[in-house]
Amino acid sequence: MSPLPEEPARESAAGDYSRAAEPGGAANEQARESDTASGGAGLEAEFRNWQALLQQALEAGNQFSRLLVLELQLAVGDAGRLALVVLAVVPLLIFTWLGLSVLLAWWAYAASESVALGLVAFTALQVAALLLLWLAARRYARSLALPATRRQLRAIMETGNGNKPQAESS
Repeated sequence: MSPLPEEPARESAAGDYSRAAEPGGAANEQARESDTASGGAGLEAEFRNWQALLQQALEAGNQFSRLLVLELQLAVGDAGRLALVVLAVVPLLIFTWLGLSVLLAWWAYAASESVALGLVAFTALQVAALLLLWLAARRYARSLALPATRRQLRAIMETGNGNKPQAESS
């Protein structure tokens, strides 16, 4: 029961009174409290806005994923039907080509009354088709080599080495 523990309590109370006794001290403290309260409310409102935005983004992502799954299911079903159509079309294309080739060979035979000329016409049509397909395959093979990408990579490498790109030197 000594007076020592009471003195720090008086000092803290005196400190509160001294701040309040300062000119505008109580008003400043009230302003700080209102700023803290309004800042907290503004922060809470911004948090709610971010939460609503996140919820909308999640809902949009959820809807997008559902759409993607449903569309993939449709695409898988259509892929199966497309495979059946291709299986039906391939033999028809073969028979159509064969019929056209036989017709051309028959016309050559009818015009010249030579079986050999008819067979030559039939074979020539097959060879011409193979030549066209071979040329197309070569052209497509060149595009599979990614020529534009290779040119761009070469230009980047030349620029990195300090050489001028081909586009500028031409």
